[in-house]
Amino acid sequence: MARSPAPARRLLVPLLLAATGAQAGPDASVALPEPAQARRCAFEGIRQGDRPSCQGVERTVLGRPFCVHAPARNQPKLPVVLLLHGYSSNGESQSRYMDLDAAVDRRGFILVKPNGTVNAQGSRYWNTFRHLSATGPDDVGYLAAILDDVVKAFDADPSRLYAVGHSNGAFMANRLACQLSHRIAAIVSLAGAVETAACHPGEPVSVLTVHGTQDPLIRYEGGTLLAASYPSAGATLDFWGKADGCQAARKPGSPLRLVCNAADTTVTTFAGCPPGIAVEHWRLEGVRHVPNFALPAWPDAVLDFLLAHPKPPGTPAAR
Repeated sequence: MARSPAPARRLLVPLLLAATGAQAGPDASVALPEPAQARRCAFEGIRQGDRPSCQGVERTVLGRPFCVHAPARNQPKLPVVLLLHGYSSNGESQSRYMDLDAAVDRRGFILVKPNGTVNAQGSRYWNTFRHLSATGPDDVGYLAAILDDVVKAFDADPSRLYAVGHSNGAFMANRLACQLSHRIAAIVSLAGAVETAACHPGEPVSVLTVHGTQDPLIRYEGGTLLAASYPSAGATLDFWGKADGCQAARKPGSPLRLVCNAADTTVTTFAGCPPGIAVEHWRLEGVRHVPNFALPAWPDAVLDFLLAHPKPPGTPAAR
């Protein structure tokens, strides 16, 4: 696999702050990839001190801005990928870490990069999991309004609305699958979990969970973060298998090579799911909270999963 150089460690600082909830201002310096450098690993080709700006066009709904990156040759009925950053991070930094902007033209999708609300500590967050408050921002309403706006403004495909989230953003992606199951076709949850007691999806949603076995923050075996409990990776997978109506047991899939300088990624899939629905888990052996993903293997594998799972025919979003 590709090798990761020592300077790449600089990227860990903002991303780990994003995961742990340590105090960091929304305008804090972040490390970003050199735009002209071909990157083999997520931590390669970075520099410190840059502040990200919208790569795309900025739009506003409900008084809150977000960034949209559409292909240079935009076509009607393209899929939409909603990217949800981790705590104290932002949409642009998250996208550059995952190398999703570089895939927009190559794969033909619309990338949407919203930002969470800035809290009293100066950190951006999504109103879910340990941050959930009835008096906090209506992030489900905000993200639903973003999808409405993008579908209308870009003539996007309402049957192919997807969400990808990391850490706090992964909890938010799960929440969207729970509360907007009639709209969201599939999600990818990296280093997150589902809040089982509050999740009652009305329709099946394809779900891919991705988790490092050595994650010290959102632990693979489940645990508690600042008094808020969350289920294990296995329990999250089982929840979605049951919620989606998968009738058979888990089965192994073909391994993937997604992380630089790490073992192959183990794939587990539920069998017997309804037509067009998939529930899958990628186990990152020996990997921590911020994986050093191989590029473009990681964004391509994520997009392969998402784009293979539109809303099934006959559902309202697919009509």
